[in-house]
Amino acid sequence: MLRPRSWLAVLGATVAATAAAAGAAQAEPMTTYVRACSGPGVRCGALIAMQAGVPARPPSLPTPSYRPADLQAAYHIDPTLGAGVTIAIVDAYGYKNLASDLAMYRSHYNLPACTVDNGCLRIVNEDGAAAPLPTGTDAGWEAETALDMDMVSAACPLCNIVVVQTEPGKLDAGVRGAQGLFPDAISASWGSIENGGEIARELTYNHPGIGVFAASGDNAYDSGGDGPEYPATSQYVVAVGGTRLVKSSVGGVYAEGAWSLAGSSCSKAIATPSYQPAAASAACGMRASSDLSAVADPSTGVAVYESSAGGFLNVGGTSAATPLVAALMAAAGHGDITPAFVYRHPEAFRDVTTGMNGDCGTALCTAGAGWDGPTGLGTPDQSVLATIGGGVGPALTITSPATGSTQDAGFTIHVRTDASTAHVDLAVDGVRVAMAGPPYTLTVPDGLALGMHDFTVTAFDGDHNARRAAIQIDVQAGGCSTSGGAGGITLGLVGVALVTSRRRRRDFSLNM
Repeated sequence: MLRPRSWLAVLGATVAATAAAAGAAQAEPMTTYVRACSGPGVRCGALIAMQAGVPARPPSLPTPSYRPADLQAAYHIDPTLGAGVTIAIVDAYGYKNLASDLAMYRSHYNLPACTVDNGCLRIVNEDGAAAPLPTGTDAGWEAETALDMDMVSAACPLCNIVVVQTEPGKLDAGVRGAQGLFPDAISASWGSIENGGEIARELTYNHPGIGVFAASGDNAYDSGGDGPEYPATSQYVVAVGGTRLVKSSVGGVYAEGAWSLAGSSCSKAIATPSYQPAAASAACGMRASSDLSAVADPSTGVAVYESSAGGFLNVGGTSAATPLVAALMAAAGHGDITPAFVYRHPEAFRDVTTGMNGDCGTALCTAGAGWDGPTGLGTPDQSVLATIGGGVGPALTITSPATGSTQDAGFTIHVRTDASTAHVDLAVDGVRVAMAGPPYTLTVPDGLALGMHDFTVTAFDGDHNARRAAIQIDVQAGGCSTSGGAGGITLGLVGVALVTSRRRRRDFSLNM
């Protein structure tokens, strides 16, 4: 269970590091890194730099905290991508100054405004509702939420942001609530030690069409002996590890090595998924993490704004890497990925081959060519990711009813698509209202008014190639329409395998 605490008041859980500027006239003060929300139960992955017992201010460290422009250069991010894309971040507790702190960060770095009023920012509870929001606060989780928002802003200035604030102990519920809002990707910068209940929790993280990115942790290999961290070990989640990102003083070239505290795990509960590479399976007979990685070492961390802590902070941890990766992937058209996408496209990730996070003696804790635990396949290159997908997707036909027809509410849209389909979604009048993969059961949350509506079905393959089909239907009677009361439209996609011309196809039905 989460307990209120303040990282400003609790300095015992620190990671010590000496900061000495090369050639400086005098030594820099000792720098320590406080775990923002480390215990017990669920812990987030943010580390706050401290000097002389107070937060270190950029650029007080020898290597200044990275700004949005630095991160965009390091990961070849195009800040003009991502218009219309939505990233959901899920964190615990309330945050009174959330909107104003986000505004300060974005204004300071000349990023476009993201506010509730302009529709870019949305704040909801674990049920996906605007009220009631949690009233309890925790300084550590405020820092975590600020980090998440600022990294999404840095990686995708044009993305919309949904902040899901949960009551303590309801982070899984927050992920489910976020899924109901149909974002492009979800960032979960937290985890807990596996306790045997992970199989039952897997349904929470299996939502085809919405990628879930989770932090691998900040306690090195196997969480320092405590055990593997979940949900990073979920078969459905993209597990994000951590690197030490260093910018060369000559030419502005960035180099990365495995961060010594980056989490990596061998699950005790989740079996080896089919996509897992041989190197990971050789080191771990179960699900292994991480899948990919990004900047995390707080000694070369990122700048974050949190007013209650006095302003800008130097922050690191895999909580920096996770929202950064989620946003840059989604902006490139791949917010919906599963880990299988990562291993299908190694060309989109720069291999990290140096560093280690433990002495396990295998690739689970030692970086090298190809996959390794601390960094996965490496760090993302958005310029390459943006070239993948965007083409013609699975074969798709709406077989009935005919466009322009009049139907009673409760009619069925029959759809045929092929076996390359990873997920499908339905938009009514241009608004996405449902999406699913197998077993293709969808529920539209709100009813339709009577009259003419546009229905668009989109089928995606695993690389986000897409094909759409649309019809117009005049809805005239029946239970599809609601007026002021509870109600909804249920869409059931029932797969029927058949073979035609040596090609396996599927028939689906959307029951409305």
